[in-house]
Amino acid sequence: MHRLIRWLSVACLAAVHVAGAQQRVPASADSVQRQDSLRRAALRLAPLEIHASIAPTAGLTVGSGIPARIATISGVAIHTWQPRILPDVLGTHAGFSFYDDLGTPWKLNLSTRGFSAGPTVGLPPGVSVFVDGIRQNEPDAQEVNFDLLPMEHIERVELLSGSASLLGPNSLGGAINLITERGDGPLAGELEASAGSYGAFSGRGTVKGRASNGWDYYLAGGAERERGWRQATWAANRNVFANIGRGDEQRGVRIQASAARSRAETAGSLPASVFGTSPRTNFTPGDFEDLDAQQISASMFSPIGPGRGLLTTYFRRSAAERFNVNQAPDANVRSFTNNYTVGGTADWRWSTVAGSGTLALRAGVDGAANRVRVRILNAPHAGDGASSDNEADDVLTTDIKSPSWDIAGYALIDYRVGRVTLSGGARDDHVRVPFENLIDRSDVTENSYHRASPRGGASVDVGSGASLYASAGTSFRAPAILELGCADPDATCPLPFALGDDPPLKPVKATTYEVGARWLVGPLFVNGSLYRTDVRDEIFFIASEQALLAGYFTNIDRTRRAGAEIAIQGSAAEGRVDWYANYAFTRATFQSATQVFSIRSKDDFAGSDLAGPNSVRAGNLLPLVPEHQAKAGILARLTSMLSVGVDTRYIGQQWLRGDEGNETTPLDGYVLVNANLGITVRGWDISGIVTNLFDTRRANFGTFNENRSTGDLERFLSPVNARGFKIVLRRSFAVFGPS
Repeated sequence: MHRLIRWLSVACLAAVHVAGAQQRVPASADSVQRQDSLRRAALRLAPLEIHASIAPTAGLTVGSGIPARIATISGVAIHTWQPRILPDVLGTHAGFSFYDDLGTPWKLNLSTRGFSAGPTVGLPPGVSVFVDGIRQNEPDAQEVNFDLLPMEHIERVELLSGSASLLGPNSLGGAINLITERGDGPLAGELEASAGSYGAFSGRGTVKGRASNGWDYYLAGGAERERGWRQATWAANRNVFANIGRGDEQRGVRIQASAARSRAETAGSLPASVFGTSPRTNFTPGDFEDLDAQQISASMFSPIGPGRGLLTTYFRRSAAERFNVNQAPDANVRSFTNNYTVGGTADWRWSTVAGSGTLALRAGVDGAANRVRVRILNAPHAGDGASSDNEADDVLTTDIKSPSWDIAGYALIDYRVGRVTLSGGARDDHVRVPFENLIDRSDVTENSYHRASPRGGASVDVGSGASLYASAGTSFRAPAILELGCADPDATCPLPFALGDDPPLKPVKATTYEVGARWLVGPLFVNGSLYRTDVRDEIFFIASEQALLAGYFTNIDRTRRAGAEIAIQGSAAEGRVDWYANYAFTRATFQSATQVFSIRSKDDFAGSDLAGPNSVRAGNLLPLVPEHQAKAGILARLTSMLSVGVDTRYIGQQWLRGDEGNETTPLDGYVLVNANLGITVRGWDISGIVTNLFDTRRANFGTFNENRSTGDLERFLSPVNARGFKIVLRRSFAVFGPS
């Protein structure tokens, strides 16, 4: 890792001498972006930008003709609030919530429309995350390590809600794409430093520009650390990033490289008896995740026949060591994972006049080959409940490898005539997920999946800045390696997982129906939608009756997500005030009766107020999905030097994991308020940011477990991160020419 970071740093500095720029549309002010997003004349983007976009469109334009709910977060909005990780950015948007089952703000899981994505290994994934169109879901468990994503170097974030079937497996509830920064103009740079509560400190440096020979460059690096407000939750991260390219409207090439490393100590959840009196406590100190990753990619586009083609290739490597301290006498668990991925996409687009309208066609193929190695060890306690740091005492329980691969072909067609755009498309996926047990060489498992996922829709420009759309589409995800290896109720797996030759799981299949409307009138933009997603064979983790921290994965026959989202944003005072408000109703339910074992149903706790059979009936709500969310915020530029911002979020009640039958009481809803003060003086930008202004101590995650200190069955809860303050100092400079 250190060697690669040094190599990238040297390469980045050397690249300044050959760097330059691809012609592209510069980022405009937020208010202009909001209006342009719905103009009848579509916004034309540079070729490489449109190919990196996740917008489901066939042509080289993006406008109101897309039959899907799409939102964009600008880089200005991102950097205003200085987010740690991606969920911090998405928290202001309709329907996005997060929860913390690992006990650190660096490891949050996000939820949207009842589907999740995050760093928790074993969490059934339902959202895809991309960086410039390259998938970031890891091949071992489809988890996303948010603290490795290049958040400091993001120009904008795209959100595609609902079925993202054309983007491949895991896109059941939507997809998120991070578009990275590129250089433009004369050689310039930026330095940034911040300090804040709980020992937080960070630093970042950037060099960017365009050389006279036509190459553009963006070269950056940074580091951050934090002691953490809960006991033993120290975290640190460092990264380097390079984005170099050259091109015009017809041809171009781009090379990108990144490396990141993070370490976070995690506190997990707390028994309710401790949560109420000492929420900073780490009940089982010693948990940590140590991650590092590297990625390099190359993209090139050029005319091919009557259309334009794009070829992207990439290589990704990630490595993880995770250590989980359990309550004695259960053994601690140490795991090592190594993932290697080589992948690519070939994409071709063409448009022509057809009758009285315009026909656009897009076709392509994408795929990836993965090499995964997972080792899991039991780490015995040193005595008196303390964990042992001597790795020589660890006992290897799992050692598997998997040469998985996936390949897919896809096609989209748009036909625009007058005010109507008709869209259709389909994706055909072939996925192979084998694994070999290196402890028992006779244990070799082959799993193959094939699925075609069509999608269709229509959009109508009804005039006066308004448009309507309707769509229907299917999507699927194949079981992850860790799910396939832990699917036998008679051979449950200790967390993280001990893998074996288990019964095969079915792929998850979803069908989404959605109608929506957009309306732009002056500085006001309204975006609303109604949706329903029917899911078959959803993969669910069932706790073991024999061990507290063990279980297996199985298919649940039917579940459903249905809801409504409405978002309003606008500006006032000649653009000096920007504001937003949104509301989301999400009803995520089981649609078939089933029995989900929970520790609540053990005979040992029959006398507890929390005990119950956890019998799931059709209509019961899925855990950790708030039904109601309401959010609002304002950013006012009071003078040319001073700005203030306030952001408020209400997250409604959520059922606890382990109460899928909805038999106890859900977690209380809570309100978060964040505030921002910005000052600009002679080229210096100074920001003061307060998160959780009123220091709410509500829980955003809950499950059930035995408190072995008392022998009682209790709720185990994770608190919202305490109030924190950060001050950020930023200075931009131009090496040549005006800043």
